[in-house]
Amino acid sequence: MKILEIDKKKEVITVKTEDLNDLWTLYNIIAKNDKISARTYRKIVLKEGSKGERKPMYLKLKVESVAFHEFSNRLRVKGTILEGPEDFITFGKYHTFNIEPNQKLTIIKEKWLKSEIKRLNESSKFETDFIMLIIAIETGLATIAIITNFSHNRLATIKKNIPGKRYEQSYRNKAYEEFYGEILKLIDENIKNIKINTILICGPGSTKDHFNQFLKEKTQSTYLPKIYSIQASSGTESAILETLKSKELKIIKKNVKILQETEKIEEILNLFSTNSDIIAIGFDEISNATEKGAVKELFCADILIRGASKEQKLKIESIINGVEKIGGKVHILSSEHPTGQQIINLGSLIAILRYKM
Repeated sequence: MKILEIDKKKEVITVKTEDLNDLWTLYNIIAKNDKISARTYRKIVLKEGSKGERKPMYLKLKVESVAFHEFSNRLRVKGTILEGPEDFITFGKYHTFNIEPNQKLTIIKEKWLKSEIKRLNESSKFETDFIMLIIAIETGLATIAIITNFSHNRLATIKKNIPGKRYEQSYRNKAYEEFYGEILKLIDENIKNIKINTILICGPGSTKDHFNQFLKEKTQSTYLPKIYSIQASSGTESAILETLKSKELKIIKKNVKILQETEKIEEILNLFSTNSDIIAIGFDEISNATEKGAVKELFCADILIRGASKEQKLKIESIINGVEKIGGKVHILSSEHPTGQQIINLGSLIAILRYKM
């Protein structure tokens, strides 16, 4: 994210987006009733009965809603028109900005928080093109998911009855062929318009290796991304979560936001069972620990910030600033991931302390 201009007196910041990380950051910063200005296209009907034409123009909107569209690389900001060319627009009508990478926009808030400005500055720290297809597979059972820095989307679970070893090998081979074929068909249907850069096949025994070979034989291997095989306990969703925590995956993929967050959540869960006295939960406990300089790391679910009331935003801002002032680290976790959901289940705001309170 490039910050092109800051006017603190008028609470105006102009930025230029660079990648998907920037769109995700703006998704969590732009709020209802903010004012956004950007260049856009709007359909104009010049003659009654005509289809109209899309004209480029510069508009200012009062924000009503914000939606993050990860796989089309855009942020949709819907609002009512405040400013624009009077010949072509009606003030108060709705319009939607489709914000994409390499786009300039100006954001006006009633009050910019220090933590929001810091997030703009630190937006692009992680690998931006991390889109991984995970296939957890065992005999007759497979679970397929797409994992990114921003979401965890389970596509399907596929089950197939595989005859036991007492049956002829030809029957077993045919059943496996059909099983693998169903998985391949599902993959083809779901990733046509998604640029997968890693395929990970995990599971127990040799089934994962046999499917890996099948995948390479049935597709054009020159167009396949890098494929990795990792040992896991089953072909279920739990095996996918198990794999995200594995040391093997951490070695394979570095500087990936979701993998770092997964590791941190495991640390928190372990502390709950081994040393719960250095865990603080909720505003009151964490505020108290921050005042005493005890917070080492703060974990906050994004939904606690996105769409929060003014009063709640100021409370979160106070905690974040306090933690950073004493040298603590702050992590904002996506609620679209199991890691973020775990934080939400624990109260949405968790801290690891330097010492017992």
